[in-house]
Amino acid sequence: MIIFVLGFLMVSFYQSMQTAGSCGHTNSWCFWRSVDSIYDGIVYDTQLLVHGRSTSRIAAERPHSCPGRVNNDDADGKICRPLLTGDNSSTTRPVWAVISDTEYIQRANNCDCFRFDLGYFVSPDDITDDERRFPIAFSLLTYENLEQTERLLRLIYRPHNVYCIHVDEKSPAELHEAMEAIANCLDNVFIAKPPISINWGNISVVHAELLCMRQLLKVHKHWKYFINLVGRDFPLRTNYELVKILQAYDGANDVDAMHSTLR
Repeated sequence: MIIFVLGFLMVSFYQSMQTAGSCGHTNSWCFWRSVDSIYDGIVYDTQLLVHGRSTSRIAAERPHSCPGRVNNDDADGKICRPLLTGDNSSTTRPVWAVISDTEYIQRANNCDCFRFDLGYFVSPDDITDDERRFPIAFSLLTYENLEQTERLLRLIYRPHNVYCIHVDEKSPAELHEAMEAIANCLDNVFIAKPPISINWGNISVVHAELLCMRQLLKVHKHWKYFINLVGRDFPLRTNYELVKILQAYDGANDVDAMHSTLR
């Protein structure tokens, strides 16, 4: 039986942009850099307290052949935090480094470097037994902005979960190619095929979700709950918190619904 959990663990890009007003309209970028840094901490920090114990996120040293990280999120976070509290005295601004589709493809040529440099949560030692016994399946529908989609995947990624990504059939070829390259570096991530041409507010959205559900049920049958996302969502909970919440649901649903006429 497929069990859906919709919306209560994620926040949309649009809603978050409204929240960005706390640091002023001209500083909306600082909201994203700070949120990025806060949540990247879940993935990037070399030491993190997990269930009462300190763990090492990335034990191995970076191979010399790896190009290194693109963004200095920790430094940018320190710059942005005063702005979020209303302190506009500093003239220092973060350097926004966008990762292009081409660079993602190039980085994914070496999967070890890709996972290390982008900070993917790949160490089984940092996963609690509760999480390991409670794998979650995700679908992720996207059609634009590869970097935003990849950051979402990075934040929710755990090696024992499973992820189906659907790229709109109408999306540029570079986006399709880059998502394929990323998925090839992560054993539990796959691209839904054949892709569906999606029109928002149309039944085609449901068709794309069903495509992922069928493939998740056919190929990966061990997961406990299914959560559907879009590329503009953003996580509000860690994977451990998700597991504890879903365990409390004990097989129940959390679904908001409204009447709508689909054309």
